Amino acid sequence: MILRHCKSLLLAAVPGWLVLVNAFAATSKIGPGIRLGDDPGLLPENRRAQAEPHIIRSPIDANVLVATFQEGRFPDGGAVDCGYSISRDGGRTWTRELIPQITKPVDGGPFDRATDPVAAIDLRGAVYLNMLGVMGNPPQLSSVLISKSVDSGTRFSTPMHVAVSLSAVNFLDKNWMAINTFAGTPTANRIALAFTYPTSTNLPVGFSTQPIATTFSDDGGTSWSELNFLKALVCIGGTPVFLPDGGMAVFYWSYLNETSTASENRIEMAFSRDGGVSYEAARLVARPVIHDDSVARDGFNLFSVATDRQVGALYVTYQGKDLTTPRIFFTRSIDLGATWSAPVPVNDTPAARSVFNPAIAVSPDGQHVSIIFYDKRQDSGLGNFVDLYLAESFDGGVTWEPNARVSEVSSDLRLAPLTDRGRMLGDYQAIAADVDFETSAVACWIDTRTGSPDPFVARIQRERGTTFDAWRKLRFSTAELAEVQVSGADADPDGDGLTNFAEYASGTEPRRRDGNTQGLIVDGKLAPEQITLQYERLRVLGDVGFAWEMSSDLKNWSPVSSPSERVTPLADMLRERVSVDFSVGGTGGFFRLRLSPVPSASAR
Repeated sequence: MILRHCKSLLLAAVPGWLVLVNAFAATSKIGPGIRLGDDPGLLPENRRAQAEPHIIRSPIDANVLVATFQEGRFPDGGAVDCGYSISRDGGRTWTRELIPQITKPVDGGPFDRATDPVAAIDLRGAVYLNMLGVMGNPPQLSSVLISKSVDSGTRFSTPMHVAVSLSAVNFLDKNWMAINTFAGTPTANRIALAFTYPTSTNLPVGFSTQPIATTFSDDGGTSWSELNFLKALVCIGGTPVFLPDGGMAVFYWSYLNETSTASENRIEMAFSRDGGVSYEAARLVARPVIHDDSVARDGFNLFSVATDRQVGALYVTYQGKDLTTPRIFFTRSIDLGATWSAPVPVNDTPAARSVFNPAIAVSPDGQHVSIIFYDKRQDSGLGNFVDLYLAESFDGGVTWEPNARVSEVSSDLRLAPLTDRGRMLGDYQAIAADVDFETSAVACWIDTRTGSPDPFVARIQRERGTTFDAWRKLRFSTAELAEVQVSGADADPDGDGLTNFAEYASGTEPRRRDGNTQGLIVDGKLAPEQITLQYERLRVLGDVGFAWEMSSDLKNWSPVSSPSERVTPLADMLRERVSVDFSVGGTGGFFRLRLSPVPSASAR
């Protein structure tokens, strides 16, 4: 734990009106609801309802967020078009436009309708919007489309066709997109798509086959791999997620147990170690008991998934029932989906009121888990009013805080389009994860406070830092947690010279040798009468203290008066670089940085 004067140093250790339905007491961490701009003038006057919002944060500029949503929802499927809104200041202000050249009614595109929009941003800052173009009124044929912007969303290209329906039976549905934003991995910047691909083949139990198809592009969406069909037979909601090593997991809802060909609701996962080229056998995630809201059309057979940017744990939330009580459930896996924690309810909704459409986001360090969902606890009892609520965990999903209300105003479902399955706010919604204490999470949902369904966002500030105990539980099995020599603070399971506690503090991993058996490399600069030292640490540490000490003989150490620190966030959105300047005399000496556990504060 010694730093000597030298050039290479080592460290060991809205506009609009409001209808107030309920009083609202906001918490300081949740910002006000912000409408994502006015309805586009090109929409017909009788088709101004939005639905199915999604949101994504740029991996290279945390202030840039892109939201998408249906524009002008039809009762019998799809929308007049799909739109997008962009923020360049962390979600405080937004600009809104229609996605160009998709539908005939709006801008002369080839399709009658559009639906199911999602967004992603690559490591170059290019923005991608993925949606379905729909032919027919009502919908009969569909195409999976990609629109791309290379100027951060200022202009979008003509939509590129990725896959096309072969017949009315083959209606491609419920597309989802992910981009590998883990720089340095073999599949960095790969775009992956997953969607349902129905066929007309009947199964013994009377189903039509409906597998999940996946494809990927390594050239920014210009060309795509051959479709790869997952083995599951009757599915929906294919959702790809890239992991920190470049591997990929695809989640989906399966209606059929392949082994017994019996009807069964299952969330399953197919893992691909090569980023979508080949897949291992399906792994069971959960067996939901279906809860379908009685008034709203909801995503009862969908779910939401996330991973962190450090260890690559997998986190899943879905709606269901606990006996007869509607619940929002959470489960996680720390071993690439081989095993999953027992699903736990995260909502504390009283009186068994309905909850639906959960969406999950996880901070880069994996410890702050945020789940938003629609909740009827403020409803008068007829089921027409709904609010957005938040469930939070600060230890990776082990324990959960009391729910917090996000929406200031209850939304009236009777203002949303009436479909054959209920009032349509959307089958899904989304939340972009926080990055640190300054860069808040941003929840995106559909809200009717203006008298019509509109896309809204709210910023949610993180209040607590990380803990070493939660870090351990995201990396070691139950058996390993009982073995101090493996998971203890002073253990070094990868033999790289860094203890687990030092790995935690510096944002490195205990099972991956970091290439320096003596410690972390720290940059230093020696100038007359001054030395500048730099080290890297996890951004939101909650229970680690750092103290510099100095010695002239490596035996006797004394604290150095706390110097002024300069903190620079690193591009990985996970760590930060700390620089300090020390005054030094002509006799030389040694510096060391002492890491020590400190009590974790309950709030920032």
